[in-house]
Formats: sequence, structure tokens, C-alpha cells
Amino acid sequence: MNMRIYTLLQRMILPMLFSLIMWVILEAGAFATGGPLYDVVITQTMYVPEVPFHVTDIRYVLSDFETRTLIIAQPYQNGQLLRHRPVIFFVHGGGWVDGYASWYTDILTPTFTATQGWVVVNVDYRLTSDQVFLADDYCRTSDTCDLAQATKAAWYDDNLRDVAAAFEWTVQNISAYGGDPDNIFLFGHSAGGHLVSLVATHEGYRDIQQHMRGIISMSGAYDLNDLDVLFYPVLDQTFRGGHQDRDALEEASPETYVRPGESVPPFYVLHCQYDIPSLPEQAISFRNKLETFGYSVEWDYLLGYTHTSEMAAVADPQEDVSQRIVNYVQNHIKRKEHHTAFLPFVAYGPSLRE
Repeated sequence: MNMRIYTLLQRMILPMLFSLIMWVILEAGAFATGGPLYDVVITQTMYVPEVPFHVTDIRYVLSDFETRTLIIAQPYQNGQLLRHRPVIFFVHGGGWVDGYASWYTDILTPTFTATQGWVVVNVDYRLTSDQVFLADDYCRTSDTCDLAQATKAAWYDDNLRDVAAAFEWTVQNISAYGGDPDNIFLFGHSAGGHLVSLVATHEGYRDIQQHMRGIISMSGAYDLNDLDVLFYPVLDQTFRGGHQDRDALEEASPETYVRPGESVPPFYVLHCQYDIPSLPEQAISFRNKLETFGYSVEWDYLLGYTHTSEMAAVADPQEDVSQRIVNYVQNHIKRKEHHTAFLPFVAYGPSLRE
């Protein structure tokens, strides 16, 4: 029974990589026809440089990864770096056990950076897979890994702490890359939706939540105790007590922290028509709870999309899901004004709707 469930879950999540690649190849024509408005420069850096975390993932041929890194896409125009741009801080999905930021660079860049001229921060974090190990003397590469001696890379809440550290780095450093630290929007898909929603609500991260302009959560998980049995294999790899540790799952659930009198950033909650079982119900319950306590929340139902295709569609600026996310950001940007000697108020920086 467990093997059947695990196989089914793999069929839902692991094909995302191949679907994303195919989407870029097949759909790039529409984007290329109009041409990008901005040039893009990609930079990779470590957000915890003093404590590197190098791992081996035995599932992949290219198995060496530094998991405390982020990839920054910067918009340029006429050879000049644009300044004071909105920031999309992206956290990928993969059931907490799979996925790397580099898989998503070509998905995020066409819409958010090349078309909108926004800065994208694409985050890696420690994966909780039983097949991801510390790159140490016992497991230097996938070919030489001694599984009997290998050390599992991570458990919850290593992933959450990584996302928080990456966000804190972004707040402190993104202005040097053209981003506006007052306009950082967190965007997460699937497990990434869970992580951005959790860091935005968890009482342990109140000090950084004030810097979150908005939370865009697409097909996230919000009550881990109420997930379908399909999720048990990844929960068992992510939590030391597995799917039966109800206290740990409650502590890791964003819904737990949606209470009266808290300060919760604005949310934009999306789910799709053909999603993984229990995720649509989770999205509806979460947004209803936010609404009940008077918090700012908007939502959309993505008709015709699957759990995989909704993320892949972000590569095309003309796709419905892309336009909805762009509209949300445009409508929630914090506008800045300053005094000049000639006019009482002048817009700060280039137009955010270019």
C-alpha cells in the first residue's frame, strides 16, 4: 500500500521538471514574438555564506548542490540596471523533498523580469528527502555514497529556517541588485506555498513579517494534519515523527497561526481545477479563516490548470495565471513619492507598470 501511494505521488510531483522544460521549449514562441522589454542578468549567491551546506542528491546524475543559495534575476534597460523594482521572492515546490531553484529560472524570468522589469529572487533550501545527504567523507558523490554511513541532509524545520534566512538576506541586500526592499512579494508553489505561508504567519518570525508586502501562495498546504494520504510518504521523510505526529504537523501548519489580533501580511491564495487531492479544500479553508478574522486576502480559482501546468504556465506572460499574479503585484505595490524643488510630488523611480 505504501509503495503504491509513493509511486502515485512521484507521478504527480517528479514530472514537474520535465513539464517545465517542455513548456519553455513549446511555448516560448509566443513570448519571443513580442520580444522582451528588458535584458536580464542572472546572479547566484549564498544567503548564509558563513555556513555553507553542500549535499549529494543520489537521484540525479548532477548530484552536488549547495542548498543555501539563491538565484537573482535583474532587469536592465539600455545597459543600465533598473532601480527600486518590485521583488518576487520565489520558493519552489516538490513536496519538501525534491526540486532545486535552477529548475525554475527559465520559468520565472520571462514574465517577471524580462516583461515586467521586476527582480526575482529564486531560493534553494534544504530538502528533507531520504535520498539527499550531506556531502561528507561518506557521501561525496552519488556514485561513491556509502548509504550505511550517510547523514540525511535535513528535517523540518530546516527548510523553514532556510527560507526565513534567505528572505532576511533579501531584505538587507536586494537594493544592491535593483530591488526595492519595501516591495518584496513572496511567491510559493505547492510545498513552496506552504513554506512562504508558514514564514508569513508563524509567531517565531514576527520580526521579518513586517517586510513582506504580500504573500502569493499557489496550491499550498495549510493544515498538514488534514492532508490526503497521498502526502504521507513525503511527510514521513520531512518530520521525524512522520504523518502520525499530530503536534508537529500542527506546529508546522500556517492555519495554526491565523488568530485574532495578530499582524498577518496580505495574502493572495490560488488553487487550480485539477489539483492534488485535498489541496483545493485546504486553500478554501485557509482563505476563509483569514477572511473570518478580518485579514487582507484575495483568491483565484485557476480553471483548466493542473498542479503541474499552473506552475509551468508562469513562463508565458500571456497565460491567465501569469496575468493574475502580475495584476495582484501591480495592485499592491507600495508607491513612493518625494518632494522636489519644482513639483510637490513626483513618482519615485521608473514606472512600475512598464
